[in-house]
Amino acid sequence: MYAIESCPSGQPDAGHPAQCAEQGGLILHLQENRSHLSQDARVTFTVLIAVFMAMAILPALRGQWLVPAYAIGTMALLVGVLDWHRHTQPAAEWLALDKGRLLWRSLAHETIEWPLAATRFVIDDSVPAHLRLFLEHRTRRIEIATCLGLDERRTVADLITREIAAARRGASSLSL
Repeated sequence: MYAIESCPSGQPDAGHPAQCAEQGGLILHLQENRSHLSQDARVTFTVLIAVFMAMAILPALRGQWLVPAYAIGTMALLVGVLDWHRHTQPAAEWLALDKGRLLWRSLAHETIEWPLAATRFVIDDSVPAHLRLFLEHRTRRIEIATCLGLDERRTVADLITREIAAARRGASSLSL
């Protein structure tokens, strides 16, 4: 999931309302998509758990106690992992292009600030099912948009490519 917070006028906003930046920059928030289960899905999972529990009790009636113990343990582990996942913060990144500089940060990395003119945006699509996006500056290279799905990465790659090119054109026209 991504949201465009500010962009130049006329820029497509991917269905999210965007406010135009005064200086003509871009602020892009990227976040892992964690859709909540609907009420129908929860009911379905509850019914499935009840059916599996009933099936685990049948071997116990014949004296096979390891089967229900294993089934109960497995379901408890699954419920615990799902609860842990719900309480952890989703992976998120932030990318900003403004005034000839590029800023990037994520929850797991320090904030990076590089001059836009010396920064390269690299799209690695050597494996069609796994698109990777990188920012390069001198000897440093970071992978961005790791929290997005494949289709979202493709869309964001096109957006970032256009915005970096527009920002470089704007910076070169200002320097002349």
